[in-house]
Amino acid sequence: MTRDALTPAQSAARWLARDDLDQSPQREQFAAWLEESQENRDAWTQIQRLWDVFDDADDSDLIAAMARAAKKAGPGPGAGPLRPWLIAASVAVAVVSASLVAGAWQGWFDRSAKSVQVAAGATSSLAAVGRADYLTGEGQKSIVDLPDGTRVTLDADSALDVAFAGGRRDVRLLKGHAFFDVAHDRDRPFAVRAAGRVVTALGTQFDVQLASGTLRVVLAEGSVSVSSLPGEPSAPPIKLSPGQAFSIQRDGVGKVSPADLDEALAWKQGVVEFRDQPLSEAVGVLNRYTRAQIVIRDPKVAALRITGVFKTGDIKRFGRSVSQALPVRMIARDGETYELVSTRP
Repeated sequence: MTRDALTPAQSAARWLARDDLDQSPQREQFAAWLEESQENRDAWTQIQRLWDVFDDADDSDLIAAMARAAKKAGPGPGAGPLRPWLIAASVAVAVVSASLVAGAWQGWFDRSAKSVQVAAGATSSLAAVGRADYLTGEGQKSIVDLPDGTRVTLDADSALDVAFAGGRRDVRLLKGHAFFDVAHDRDRPFAVRAAGRVVTALGTQFDVQLASGTLRVVLAEGSVSVSSLPGEPSAPPIKLSPGQAFSIQRDGVGKVSPADLDEALAWKQGVVEFRDQPLSEAVGVLNRYTRAQIVIRDPKVAALRITGVFKTGDIKRFGRSVSQALPVRMIARDGETYELVSTRP
């Protein structure tokens, strides 16, 4: 993406991240950008208003890091071509169709943030298949170092059963979401069983998710094969390349498609990304990370579509953000329940 390919909203986000707009030549370049079009001026007004949503931005490591990334990028017309791994944005910006867009510096999530670690106790032997060995509750994430050196990041409300025995490295994802950074061992393939499929790797990084009856595997690095478990309907093994995803519903036909790795792996660092998804679906994801829950009773509100990057575990901030772009507001029904309602008459 080059400078000319930026949308007014993306450019406005990058200008906002600058702290030298009162200096020359930035001051003149910024003024010239504003004069270019009414779209640029509207985007600048909107980005300033939406920045006010982050009233505690100075206390947020996420927002601060995104701002630092945008500053490092440099938004000025003389900045030259953008590097491929840099997305121009540091805060949420409103766009057409009443959607909410939050830009993020691609690659920041794995470079600058520290993972959240929550203790999770083993409940059974790591040498036998049985009950879950590692569990997380709502709002928890856990980083588990397995005996072979593999590191597993377990998402909220997830369960993993580990069985390392007889020269085999087998695990079962019983529910939820996990990212596997597998220690290489050519003689002992690493196998993850989930929803009637087995994902096999030697040494690689991949993401496995069970949600609403769907299995999704995203490959970040190396290679994996996805095949049927014995006793399940037979299907040809599928080999994934980095940046590809395999998804299948129970008793359905598997599909391979390109995957946005930043979007797929953002959950590891406490954020989630939605792209033109129903508001009800977004709320369902966010509810996994907090004891307090968001509810939507109005079908018209549930059907509104949303795009954006949001911090998990902060329902009130999500409510403030989404109300800036969609015709909704969030009402506290009690200490544990918030409802999104329409603001339309």
